[in-house]
Amino acid sequence: MTKPLHDRRSLVKWAAACSSYLWMEKWLGGEVRAAGKGDQAARILFVYHPDGVFLEQWQPKSLEGDFTDWPESILPLKRWRDQLVILRQLNLLDGQGDGHDESARLLLTGARDARPGSIDVHLAESFRQPLLHVGVLANKAQGHSVSFNQGGAEKVADDSPLAVYQRLFAQARAVSTTLDRDVLRSVQGELQAFLAKLDSEKDRLKLEQHLRQIQILSSSDQTCAAYDLSPYPYQERMKWEDKSAPVILRMQMRNLVEALSCGLSRVATLQISRHTSPLKMDYDWLENYNNTYPMESHQASHNSGEIHAQQKKWFNAQLGYLFKLLAERPEPDPERQGAMLDHTLVVVVTEIAQGASHTRRDMPFYIVGGAGLDRYTTGRILNCQGAPHTQLLWSLSSLMGASPQGAYADAGSLEGLLS
Repeated sequence: MTKPLHDRRSLVKWAAACSSYLWMEKWLGGEVRAAGKGDQAARILFVYHPDGVFLEQWQPKSLEGDFTDWPESILPLKRWRDQLVILRQLNLLDGQGDGHDESARLLLTGARDARPGSIDVHLAESFRQPLLHVGVLANKAQGHSVSFNQGGAEKVADDSPLAVYQRLFAQARAVSTTLDRDVLRSVQGELQAFLAKLDSEKDRLKLEQHLRQIQILSSSDQTCAAYDLSPYPYQERMKWEDKSAPVILRMQMRNLVEALSCGLSRVATLQISRHTSPLKMDYDWLENYNNTYPMESHQASHNSGEIHAQQKKWFNAQLGYLFKLLAERPEPDPERQGAMLDHTLVVVVTEIAQGASHTRRDMPFYIVGGAGLDRYTTGRILNCQGAPHTQLLWSLSSLMGASPQGAYADAGSLEGLLS
């Protein structure tokens, strides 16, 4: 028999220990709304890059329809035009406000206050699966996440691609035996009893989150096979080195594609650096560009439109590796046809539109993937006509077959995105 847990400290310690395994597990047993396979995306991946863009070298001249021009920063996307939707005239909420911090909270929550939680968390919980949340130099300073639990607590991205790999693919499952599951259920019962005695709303929210995690974790029953690490020359000392960002990014993208492919989750978030980013991208392209001393991302967003445009071109070029992995991998769901990319939505976002002005209007968002879905048309520019981005969050939830939640629950659909 397990020893009873009587005091608050022991209970919280148990809950935290259990929830630490959560994101690496596949949670089964939840009911997901049934619908035609062609009407819903199989999976969604949110990709964040920091500090806005140089809009003059990002946004096409056309507000809608076909692609007629490819500004410098989005040239790498031309290869993926048949899977691409560029959003024009979409505002971050009402387009008002200033500052990176508030904008980062708004991005996936739709609220200036993060307590309603973010869409990635909502979707993962609705499918009773883990949110795969990884970073690239995203967690060197705390307080810069773009993902939030209900209640407003940050979900911190794991910046170590090796640690992510080991948890997802290489280590023995932490909770696998019948005895382990019995222990979890016992702890769950004691936490529920303790919850009934709590008066603090803040404590209740935290404990309810742990309870949801334990409930889902206890039904887990699958892991993924490891892949070959030799193409990725990564060592743990490289985790927060600017010059290591390319290999870290590639390894994290591979981690996510492998995990999504084998069904560990349907929802993932890849956070590349953080707002007001100190990342110096002094890679070959910058040395060849103008032999200019490498600027930090945030510095470049204010001081040099041309260098910032090249930084954003680099980001889009790197994401080509992600799109390629998804395009080359056959769709694992036997009821669907084509490649993973045909049934996956990769939603690429940043927290402000123009770095120098901090504007939140005409956000430089785009989506890659989903060409195999019946009610979603790719290969176009969509004029959002000044709509709030909460309508995009609402529509993405709908396209995933989930009920919109939180601050965007009543936003309604983004006109023209879905048919």
